[in-house]
Amino acid sequence: MSRRTDTLPNVRRKILEDGDVGVLCDYFRAPDRETAVAVVLSESGLFDAAKSRPDIEAIDLKGIDPVVMLGKLVTLLSGPSYEEMAMTGDIQIDHIPGPELLTREDGDVCVIELDVLVRDTLADATDAALSDVAFIWVNTGEFLDGRDTWFEADEARPAMDELAALARRARIVGQMLYCMICP
Repeated sequence: MSRRTDTLPNVRRKILEDGDVGVLCDYFRAPDRETAVAVVLSESGLFDAAKSRPDIEAIDLKGIDPVVMLGKLVTLLSGPSYEEMAMTGDIQIDHIPGPELLTREDGDVCVIELDVLVRDTLADATDAALSDVAFIWVNTGEFLDGRDTWFEADEARPAMDELAALARRARIVGQMLYCMICP
């Protein structure tokens, strides 16, 4: 049984209040929710399943959380204009539907399913769009926390390209995107 993000108080609080410290996130596609949970909780784990099963594909993006950081990327790709964001001084993520929790939140690991809007926005992202938003995204507070220099856009592009490619392949075969979180 799945639950909406607002029922993820522990993970959400850690991501939003603690600056994502210690939260590890891996993204993957799977045929359905049951398979997503089963491969994460299996003894061999997500990445071994991805190596042995053509219907599972995983990418290692440890520091990109599915609520704030991914929400900001999706907003930059689909949301208000840069002028509107500049006027508010922030990248709002309130309009991004929250992911659904597929496992217990209080375990060693939890699995969430990302909303179809997130998958499709990433899948639709062109190379030009990703280039346009890379510098802004990688220089949000979540990335800069503890740094005294700005990131370059090309530092973000490999992760952005991997997420977009994963989303495209998921959509082509009718799969959803999932995230394994180790709080």
